[in-house]
This record gives sequence, C-alpha cells and structure tokens, in this order.
Amino acid sequence: MIVGSHNVFYGQLILDEFRLEEVRAGEGWWGNKQGFQLGFKTYDPFGVKGLFFQTEYNWVRPYTYTHNTSLKNYGHYNQPLAHPMGANFWESVSILKYHYRRFYFRYQFQYALYGEDYDGRNYGKDIFKSYDTRYSDYGNFVGQGLETTVLYNDISASYLVNPAYNLNVVLGYTNRRYENTDRTVNTSYIYIALRTSLSNFYYDF
Repeated sequence: MIVGSHNVFYGQLILDEFRLEEVRAGEGWWGNKQGFQLGFKTYDPFGVKGLFFQTEYNWVRPYTYTHNTSLKNYGHYNQPLAHPMGANFWESVSILKYHYRRFYFRYQFQYALYGEDYDGRNYGKDIFKSYDTRYSDYGNFVGQGLETTVLYNDISASYLVNPAYNLNVVLGYTNRRYENTDRTVNTSYIYIALRTSLSNFYYDF
C-alpha cells in the first residue's frame, strides 16, 4: 500500500490447516499454522534526497510450513522456501541506507527470537521434521523449546567505481551474537570487498 509519494506499507499472511474454533479457544493447538509479515519503506524521508529506511516484523508459529513428510513441506533442496529460520520465531529487521554521488552507506539491524529443538524433541522450528513427531498437541507458542536470540549488526561504506557494471569497493563491519542457556557465540569481523552486479539471464522456466 502506497501512502503519499515516498512511503510504502506491505505485508503477508499465511494460514495453513486453519481451524477457527481452535484459534478462538486460545489453547495453542499445534495445527494452527499461522504467520505474518508487516513492513514499511520510505524514500527520501524528511526531504533528505538519497536516504532510504525500511523496517519489518516477521512472526511464525511452531510447525508452520511442516507436513507429515518432508516431501510435502515448504522446502526445496533441504532449504526453507519461506524464511531461513524455518518456523517458531519472530524477528525485527531494519535497514538504513544513504547515497551521495558515488558514495553509499548502509546499516542493518536485526533481532530475532526462536525456539531451538533439543533433548530429541520437535518443538516446531525445523520444517523438515514431520509434524507427527510434535512435542505437544496443545500449549504451543512462538519461542517454545530452547529459547535462542540472535542480534545482528552490519555497517558498510562503498564507493561506485564504474556505474556501467556496478563495480564498487566496500569496507564494512559485522557483529553477530547468538545466545541461549547452553552457549553464547559472539562473532565480529571487518571485511573489504570488490564486487559487481552483472545482468542475470534465466532460461529455465
């Protein structure tokens, strides 16, 4: 939905094996497979030309995208089709970008919470596990299992060397923190890159 000439609101909704009576009961029935995305984009906010901001929120219940066999789930080549985290999570993602002439600056912030499977139990995150192995029929909620958080920050600056084929040099810094009661992994690195974006031609459709 476009609001004004510079703002866009967007969203998605998934309902699978939906039973209204179970939703109304509010007892966390496993088969109420629901998820949604809400997002907002704005271009040149506050009259600043070249500035861009985007933020979105994603929320998916446990066992969404699963089936009784992985041949029928929402996956392909052992990868989830809908979201890299599979199911049983919520996340917030925000991106701020600015460019001036050939200089580009970008900052991305992400915070996610999800429930890991542990102790050999299926809490609904891994969409390649059969929902017949679910932990419980009722009482399911987003984040059940081993509660895990991921905090991600990435900031970069780049310079466009050749606009003809989008050749640019990049300097950036990334920090990722993964944490639950079992372990904490904090990873940081600085990167330098030379990259380009060439046209892709696909004939396999």
